[in-house]
Formats: sequence, C-alpha cells, structure tokens
Amino acid sequence: MIRVDILSPVGGKVGGIENVIKLWTKNLSQPDYVVRVIHMSPGTKYLDGYEYAYAFCDKEDEDFNEKLKRFVKNYAGFINEYGAPDVCIATNWPVMCVVAETVRRILKFDYKIISWVHSSIAEYKKAGLGGIDEMLCADAHLCISRNNERHLLEYVERTKVYYVGNPVIMQPFIEKTHGEKQLCYVGRLQEIKRVDIILEALYRAHNKWNLRIIGDGESVQDLKEITRYLKLQDRVEYIGWKENPWEYCRDACALVAASEYEGFMLTGAEAMSMGLTVISTPVEGLIDYLVPGENGYLFEKNNAEELAQVLDYLYDGKLPMCDRKACRESVDKYSENNYIKKIKKNLEEWLSI
Repeated sequence: MIRVDILSPVGGKVGGIENVIKLWTKNLSQPDYVVRVIHMSPGTKYLDGYEYAYAFCDKEDEDFNEKLKRFVKNYAGFINEYGAPDVCIATNWPVMCVVAETVRRILKFDYKIISWVHSSIAEYKKAGLGGIDEMLCADAHLCISRNNERHLLEYVERTKVYYVGNPVIMQPFIEKTHGEKQLCYVGRLQEIKRVDIILEALYRAHNKWNLRIIGDGESVQDLKEITRYLKLQDRVEYIGWKENPWEYCRDACALVAASEYEGFMLTGAEAMSMGLTVISTPVEGLIDYLVPGENGYLFEKNNAEELAQVLDYLYDGKLPMCDRKACRESVDKYSENNYIKKIKKNLEEWLSI
C-alpha cells in the first residue's frame, strides 16, 4: 500500500483544486493507496465525510513566519500520531515544500516530497508565498501548466518534472445548439476573473449578444451594478452558483473568460468537452490546449475593445465558430481516466527517485 499525503496551507472550499483532490481520493483507493488530505485551516466539507480528511485550526493576527512554524508543528504532530507517508504532495503554495522538508528532516523520515502548485509560480512569488527556491526542497514536481514546467526545467532535471495538466470532467457532448448568440461564463466572481471586461465588451460590440453568468463571489454586487450602468439587464443573466453549471450552458455557442491569470482553467477545457468554442485571455494552462481558430480565440488581457471585435467578427461570420467535435477531441487527453493513469504511473516512479 502506498500512503500519500496531500498537504495544503488553506482550508478546502468549492472550486477546481478541491475537485481535483476529490478525484484523487476516489480513484487512489485501498488496498493499493491511502490518500490523506491535510489542511492547515478548517475546510473539509467538500470531501463529504471522507475518512482520511484532516484540518487544523487557524490563528488570528499571526505573521507569515509564525504561520509556517505552526504548519511544521502541525504536520510533525500529525505524522507522530498517524505515521509517515510514502509520498507528501506539497500543494497550493510553493513554500509548503519547505514545510514538508523541514518535518522530514526533524523527524528523520525518508518520504518523497512532490510539489504541486495550482497557479503561476511567478504569481505565488509576487504574493510572498514562495517560488522556485522553495520548490527545490521537493524531490519532484507536478505541473499543471507548460509554463511552470519550462520554468522548473531551468533548475532541475527533466526526469523530476511531470506535466499532467488537470483532470477534465468530460461533459455530455452537445452536437448542435440553436443558441447562436448565447454566451456563457462559468466560475468565481472575483476581481482577478475580470468579468467587468466581458460586460464592457458586450456594451462595445455592435451586435447584441446574450450572456449567462453561472457562479458567485465577492464581486457579484459590483458586477450587477456595472450591468445596470451599461443598461445590459435584458442581455445579462446572473444564475448564481450551481452544482452542475454546464446544465445552464447547453444552449450556448461559446464560453467567454477574461482572467488576469489562471493555473489551468478547468472551465475552458470542460466547455470544450461539450463542444463550446472558448474565447479567453491567454492565461497559463489554457494556452496549452487552446489553438486559435481550431477550438477557440484569444484576446489581450484587460482589452474589452479587442474582445468586442472578436464577438462582432463571430456574429457577422468573419470568424467561424469552431467545429464542436474538434473542440471536444482537443481536451480528451485530459479526461479523468487518462489523468489518473498518469498519476498512478508517476507515483510508482517517485518512490524510486
């Protein structure tokens, strides 16, 4: 049996990272594996009573160094109580590799440490959550984007870097739709997603597109205010968070996204799996699977005018909507089955490093 720890600095919420962790717990099961999910803050509800989910309490008014010391103490105590893993997956922040390595050194265990960050390494570095230097404490690295892979390969051997992308829940394929002028957005409503750019583009476009927004977040009221200010109430629909958002996109012809950055952008791949064209900013992860003209189109970050132009070209037929079957086939390699096969193969390799 291979014992795998997924070590996270934050509590689990609702989103892409949590969906991937949940997939690991369901597909890496006994008698071959035990996956222990360890959060350094409360938040295991998303695992719905999973037997090996653990969370520690937060502390208020704690500086970053004290937080990391607490993480080390928590994880060391966990291992002393429940036993050491064979593999520790240090996820979210790059600095979690330092936490895992410090515990390994203090307790004198020889488990393998694998980094598994879920966004741009540069963005984590900018936020003060660690970068390449901290990740070098790990023995190997899981990459969800080619850009992170390229960055790591400047410092470590290729045999220690594994590009796996993210698993895509392949949605029911919609061969044809009558929603030729219906767009959708799926995801959290927060500032970095720049849904305001999409609203501005709808306003600037000469043609009248409809937009359905499926998701919730701290920016929802501001976005609704922008919608009223631009007089788009008749064309923009706010659905809120839904367990299965794609049920509300069955009549759409395209998914639109305007994020400042992403780790992989699961929503783009899931949209393609049901046959939708994806129109997005060129964020990490997405540019690994979006080929302009084949399964989607790109526009510059923060450029509502360019997005409006793409929408007008699509409306007028100057640009074609992408072939729906080609969209689905372009992300098949990321299907859950193919992803889990790669992870199992990688686990065996890591133990021999």
